[in-house]
Amino acid sequence: LAFASLFSLNALFDFWRYFKYTVAPTSLVVSPGQQSLLGLRNAVVQTTPPHELVPKRTPPSTTSSPVQGQSVLSYSPSRSPSASPKFPASCMSSYSPQLQGLSGGSGSFGTSMSYSPGSSYNKGPPFSPSPGSPPYPTSIGPMDTGGMRSRYRSSPTVYNSPTGKEDYMTDLKSLESFLRGEEEKQHRVQLGSLDSSSPSSSPTFWNYSRSMADYAQMLRKFQYQPACRSQAPSAHKDEADLSSKQAAEEVWARVSMSRQLLDHMDSWTAKFRNWINETILVPLVQEMESVSTQLRRMGCPELQIGDASISSLKQAALVKAPLIPTLNMIVQYLDLTPNQEYLVERIKELSQGGCMSSFRWNRGGDFKARKWDTDLPTDSAIVMHVFCTYLDSRLPPHPKYPDGKTFTSQHFIQMPDKPDISNENLFCIYQSSINPPHYELIYQRDVYNLPKGRNNMFHTLLMFLYIIKTKESGMLGRVNLGLSGMNVLWIFGD
Repeated sequence: LAFASLFSLNALFDFWRYFKYTVAPTSLVVSPGQQSLLGLRNAVVQTTPPHELVPKRTPPSTTSSPVQGQSVLSYSPSRSPSASPKFPASCMSSYSPQLQGLSGGSGSFGTSMSYSPGSSYNKGPPFSPSPGSPPYPTSIGPMDTGGMRSRYRSSPTVYNSPTGKEDYMTDLKSLESFLRGEEEKQHRVQLGSLDSSSPSSSPTFWNYSRSMADYAQMLRKFQYQPACRSQAPSAHKDEADLSSKQAAEEVWARVSMSRQLLDHMDSWTAKFRNWINETILVPLVQEMESVSTQLRRMGCPELQIGDASISSLKQAALVKAPLIPTLNMIVQYLDLTPNQEYLVERIKELSQGGCMSSFRWNRGGDFKARKWDTDLPTDSAIVMHVFCTYLDSRLPPHPKYPDGKTFTSQHFIQMPDKPDISNENLFCIYQSSINPPHYELIYQRDVYNLPKGRNNMFHTLLMFLYIIKTKESGMLGRVNLGLSGMNVLWIFGD
């Protein structure tokens, strides 16, 4: 019963409070301006006359707390308590809406306006705020949109006390003149500073919003400029000379009237390198591994490809031809240098990467912690040899060349041999230099000497194939190099 009575009283009290605040009439104390702004009816509104904003006049205080009258952003423990400048209300009335009601003769006010330039002030006497004024700036108003003045930020310093009435700023003109002079001083300091790591030039809170023109002098030291290519010979031999593109255009112009061929040269070179890798090198490496496995199974571990000499492999190819018919073909590819171990290893390295990424035109690779030397073949010599050997295997045998090197004997000449340029039917690739390797093309008594460098061999072979495509109807002797034959002319597209 006691609990029921308690709950009943509690419920009645809640209902009474609800009806009191919702049903009972209430009145609001507002000014006439607020009544018209809120659209309130006269029945529920109690109007009061507006109060005029009268400034409180207080004598300047000689002592004040270290925080009062200073902006939170400009306060520094090292500053003097009375080291802030004083701005008359006639000067500041157009900047702060809260100060428009102040009389022009007001000597001090509760709103602090803080400026902290990098140099000492000689303007403005010390002042103290009115009692009860907030220790922070209330409003700056349109002052924030005053051009460079809105960006006027730097580390706080101690203000100097004025010595005469001329140090007071009594109107807006003197204020603007003072600010303009301080901005010019600060600008000269920034331009004359050579230390870009100094605090005054670092992107801190005090100068984060400066324009890029303020840092032009410092940024000029780090300005990026296009480099001019040196006219002196390059230290790297892989660099072609400056006129290589123009020289290549002149050589290709003798083969075709189209000067757009060089625009496709990079694409043709990449396709041709990929064709050599996929058609010749990768199958050759796979076949060498297969033959080595067969020789081990036959009980001839001493005849492993890469370990045995070229003469031993040639002898084994004659003896075991019925059992390993492809061994003789592999021997033709390896008949380039006595160092079989290096040659086999380098062919395997060139076959990796899809497009012969390890190719070095004027040298080879390192082998067993030994740097490449001229006693070893260059990568250009290896690629040219396997290309010629591949075409030897594709051309039909010729009675004049019983060794089976039909293509090599007819279309490849290497120094110290000299080609007979007077022979109109001569169509061959001539290697005029061994180290560094350089190739020329001879066709119908003309010598086509493409620029030297890393692409000389590939571009010479491309010109050789391009002449076959455009002037020989795609035929090399009785073999078609197009779709119905070797299918190498696809690199030129349509």
